[in-house]
Amino acid sequence: MNIKYTFALLFVAIIAAIVYVIDPFNTEEAKVVKPWFYQVHVDDMRGISIDHMGDNTSFIRTESNTWAFNTDQALPPDRIRWGAVDFLLGGPQTKRDLSETTVIIDNPAQYGLDQPHTTVTIDLTLNRTLQFKLGDKTTDGNHHYGQVTGFPQLFLIADVWGDIIARMVTEPPLPQWYTLLNPDRIDEVNVYEASPDPENQTNYVSYLYDNKSQSWTLTDYRIDTVPIPVNQSKFLEALDTLRRPENVGIEVHRVLDKDYTEWGISDNGMLIEIRYDDISEEGRTYKKSNVFLIGDNLDNLQTRYGIPDNADPYQPVLILPDQWISTVFALLESSVYKSMD
Repeated sequence: MNIKYTFALLFVAIIAAIVYVIDPFNTEEAKVVKPWFYQVHVDDMRGISIDHMGDNTSFIRTESNTWAFNTDQALPPDRIRWGAVDFLLGGPQTKRDLSETTVIIDNPAQYGLDQPHTTVTIDLTLNRTLQFKLGDKTTDGNHHYGQVTGFPQLFLIADVWGDIIARMVTEPPLPQWYTLLNPDRIDEVNVYEASPDPENQTNYVSYLYDNKSQSWTLTDYRIDTVPIPVNQSKFLEALDTLRRPENVGIEVHRVLDKDYTEWGISDNGMLIEIRYDDISEEGRTYKKSNVFLIGDNLDNLQTRYGIPDNADPYQPVLILPDQWISTVFALLESSVYKSMD
């Protein structure tokens, strides 16, 4: 092949490549990459503190590499409510449609950043800390003004992102099993003894609320299938205790192999189920239940280990308090609440 012809083809190929990359005929504006407000890797986080409108909720990373409320009880947050808040706090992308004259904050009060409604402090490894503030909303209501403490740059943060963070304070994500139940919404309590066949149990006591008579009955399936009246006032006292296990402790936040036999907990062990009505955000009433598998005694012989039996992939091992456990065992003794009328 002629050398001149070869160089000509090569020259055309280079020009074509340049045109393809630059595309001078494209009239669309080049897309601007949205800047990051900040970026933090979730593995670097050790603590999260959220201040919102004068209130605070804080979380810490546990020895099990899970998150828990930063309180003496160290309760784990609800899995659904928590979602991936730690990843969310890793840093949102932002909208920077501000003019060059307002990118730097000269007057924080102009954006509500002198008294921010939300301040988040993230404790990191190596004794580092990152803090950011959210101020007023923009005039269109779609963004919050934001600033990383110590830096003068102004950012626009999606209002949805800010609202999710604020809700951690206004509606703390307590685990479902620790949410304080309204006794008026509880309509069924079942207590199962240990059984080799948990799927076909008849060795349990069931307490049901009858809407027609507006009273509770009990059926001891170990003896009979006929419901009998209960002592209403005495049983309502038990319900008040069952609303949640007060002063519950956490022995372990996560058991990786999901083997709870070390604490005497298994699928065929003792179980209590508390069923109740709940209301969705759309206002619909639906049925929910709190279920606890109950294990061995602790050294004090009254407090027991247990786990909440729900959809979480890893359940914490709980230390269930004396009064709550005593009430559960009393429910198995059906004569305790049997009506004497």
